[in-house]
Amino acid sequence: MNQDLQRSQSRRRPRYDEEFKRNAVELLESGERSAVQLGRELGVSDCSLGKWKRQYGRQGREARSAHGADQSRIAELERELAAVSRQRDI
Repeated sequence: MNQDLQRSQSRRRPRYDEEFKRNAVELLESGERSAVQLGRELGVSDCSLGKWKRQYGRQGREARSAHGADQSRIAELERELAAVSRQRDI
């Protein structure tokens, strides 16, 4: 049982804080190194870097801001529809 505990502890993935991830994405987006090279230097898989890039990178920020604008517009249209529906029912 003790060996199982040791094995599970040795397999745990390291946790990286948000600042580390953002810095890694910044380095990746600078274009000086490929994801594979940067991953080796940082001790992170290139898959993780790709995921972080989607989450914290330039395109991710643009997509989130566009989504926020869409949500804002939807809320505005729902309020307008409710007002017009109330007027119609009078």
